[in-house]
Amino acid sequence: MKRSLLVLVLAAGLLLGLVATPALANQRDTNWRPALKTAYVFAYMDGSWFEGTGDPSAPDLVGHWTTYDDQGNLVAPADPIPANYDIVMQESWKLIPYASDALISRALLIKLSIPEAGVRVSAQQSRAFWTGPILWDEFWMNWAPIVPYDPRIKAKPYANRWLVPLTGKKGIATNLTAAKKLPQGTYTVNYAETLLFPIIDLELVYDGQTEPYVFQPEPWTAYAPFTFTVGSPVP
Repeated sequence: MKRSLLVLVLAAGLLLGLVATPALANQRDTNWRPALKTAYVFAYMDGSWFEGTGDPSAPDLVGHWTTYDDQGNLVAPADPIPANYDIVMQESWKLIPYASDALISRALLIKLSIPEAGVRVSAQQSRAFWTGPILWDEFWMNWAPIVPYDPRIKAKPYANRWLVPLTGKKGIATNLTAAKKLPQGTYTVNYAETLLFPIIDLELVYDGQTEPYVFQPEPWTAYAPFTFTVGSPVP
């Protein structure tokens, strides 16, 4: 999701505005770990999902990926999600500094629908599913390192997560079993997004980078629909 050109003058002005915003001064260092027996489906990809296993406080991350050959042809879809798992649609923006990451919940509008699950999230409704920045701590850095483009920058990386629970007590799907899970079957995900205003990122995005990276505003982009499958339950 690293798109657009650099605009340094705009970046400098916006960064000054972010630093001066009192509402963004209360940084949250609270750690977050994925819940066990929960499938986190990448919201705009191809049916790939991940889960945490083992120790709930420091789970192992296991990816279930849709695979392709060297020519980009589909080889195999991702593994079916067990029917006794909870399912969460997720997106994560990892940025430096905190203020930029905090702004994502205001800057990015999302539309989501999963017809077979009875799920429809409007652009305005999507704002409620941002959970706020968390420190991209050592646990996550071991999985996906995020570093500043200039080593002299001491700001820390943060992640703002868009988590839409489909199942469970807070699940928004209307087609659920008595156990609040999705029935076995295939589900189609329709996803679209737009970025309303520029977002600065001090992260190292490309080799030889010497300036902040700026995500530029974009019109609505609708990604190709994809499916995920709910299969048999597991122990």
